Amino acid sequence: MGCSRLNELVFFKKAGQIKNKLAISLVVAMLIAAISPIVFADADPITVTFNPTGTVAIDVYNETATFGSVVFSSANNWPTEGSQDDTSYTVYNNGTIGADVYIFSNTTTDSDQMTLDIDGNDIPVDGYSLDIVGSNAKQITNVNDTWIDNLAASDTVTFGINLDLGAGSQDWTSQTTRINITATVNS
Repeated sequence: MGCSRLNELVFFKKAGQIKNKLAISLVVAMLIAAISPIVFADADPITVTFNPTGTVAIDVYNETATFGSVVFSSANNWPTEGSQDDTSYTVYNNGTIGADVYIFSNTTTDSDQMTLDIDGNDIPVDGYSLDIVGSNAKQITNVNDTWIDNLAASDTVTFGINLDLGAGSQDWTSQTTRINITATVNS
């Protein structure tokens, strides 16, 4: 009985030594694998290509602003379209992604007889000023300026338009200009 117990103790001692050596070998192998580059023989890559799509489609309703007879040196003239407040016009984003909306006008009327005043202060002789009225109020200039940041897809903004007129050098014929509204993908 003593011999069998001795053999058992020797066996467990050697098994413990083997277990320790295996654990150390395993840790060393894991460290070597972690710092060594992995090389795959004959690897074939997969090239992934996709084209994310989204559209920006800006529409405006009413598309005209008729002011009729406007007296020189007058301010806050409303067009005859709509309710003559900040809800007469609507810009829609009928696209599928958010849009940054820009606005500008021509430097002069089509006849070149009157000039757009870009700051709305001290409008010069034969000058006029256009203002967007409402929650996104803006002085319209002749530069494509940001008007609405990130108009969400399917969202709308209502606004009004005011015309201010400077003094006149003569009684001009009917004047026409454009307000241009453009949009780009929100960045």
